[in-house]
Amino acid sequence: MALDSRKVIAYIENWENSFYKLYRWNTYVQFLSKSLKKHEVNALRLLAVETPIELAVLLRSTFEKIQFHINSPTYNEFFLKKKRGGKREISEPAYALKRIQNQLNKYLQAYYLCIKPEFIHGFVINPNYKASICNIAQNAKPHVGKKHLLNMDIQNFFPTISATRVRNLFSSSYFRNNIHMATALALLTTYKGKLPVGAPTSPVISNFVCIDMDTELFEYCKKNNITFTRYADDMSFSSDSPFNNVIIDALKSIIEKHGFQENPMKTRLSGANRKQTVTGLVVNQKVNVDRKFIRKVRAMMYDCKRNGLLLAAITHFGVPQRINEKQLNEKFRLRLLGYIDFIGQVRGKKDSLYLKFLNDFIALPKK
Repeated sequence: MALDSRKVIAYIENWENSFYKLYRWNTYVQFLSKSLKKHEVNALRLLAVETPIELAVLLRSTFEKIQFHINSPTYNEFFLKKKRGGKREISEPAYALKRIQNQLNKYLQAYYLCIKPEFIHGFVINPNYKASICNIAQNAKPHVGKKHLLNMDIQNFFPTISATRVRNLFSSSYFRNNIHMATALALLTTYKGKLPVGAPTSPVISNFVCIDMDTELFEYCKKNNITFTRYADDMSFSSDSPFNNVIIDALKSIIEKHGFQENPMKTRLSGANRKQTVTGLVVNQKVNVDRKFIRKVRAMMYDCKRNGLLLAAITHFGVPQRINEKQLNEKFRLRLLGYIDFIGQVRGKKDSLYLKFLNDFIALPKK
């Protein structure tokens, strides 16, 4: 079939214009970078994109590859068991698509970091030069010492966010894309009409989708002397005054207004006379690791000293299939070190318990 020469020439001109525009823009951004942080520069680069070809250049790909992944997305689907029973469906993008999504995620994360509310701590990638840190400890900190704590969870968080909502996000005032670009970005980041659990772009997109809800919840809480933070789908509210049904219903109403549902199985109220936890950390008097977790680390360390690394690994991991002794030992050491590092993140790197665990770990035999 003969090619239409006019279409070919138009395509080449469009590509050259887009490439030249991005070249000029990147030159300008490099000039601005003397006074801007790296994430601010990346945010500007993302917002400068107006056409699919410019998007392809930004993502270090080609128009044809972007178009292919939009029209024929490939995902590996499987299920993982939840801690409290049930299964979670995972849709992991194939390598080529995942590489493109990872590149897009870098720019989306940079932009979100520029506009992120201070009370949001989940799904945020902090550059090393930024003083503020977003983790579960920082999410729990504002709730320390409060007399009353209310924890709520968003049900089916990612799957609730439809492709239509994602398209509307990319065409909203936050991005100002035309409908064609917004649709292309939505198709590039969704699967089977929803936000997939397993795609690298899903967490930051969920944060963007929640901006209006987060703002309304914060404003309501501010008027009622309530502290509010959100970490992914976990929302925490604390106050020195009791949470009555009027307040709880108002919070639920705001959540539902923005297209989400509260999970009634995970909603819980706790007073100062009971253990109060926010994203798994105790907040009654200070942010602290749960005693059960500390006992677990202590038991793992004790087994290592008494029975050796291999027997300790078998005791706590069982006997995994298709893994040799060396791999099992290394897996156990890495897991134990990760637990110890977590204690240090929460309690502080100068904490005596953390230092004791760390010194004991260093002294462990490597076999």
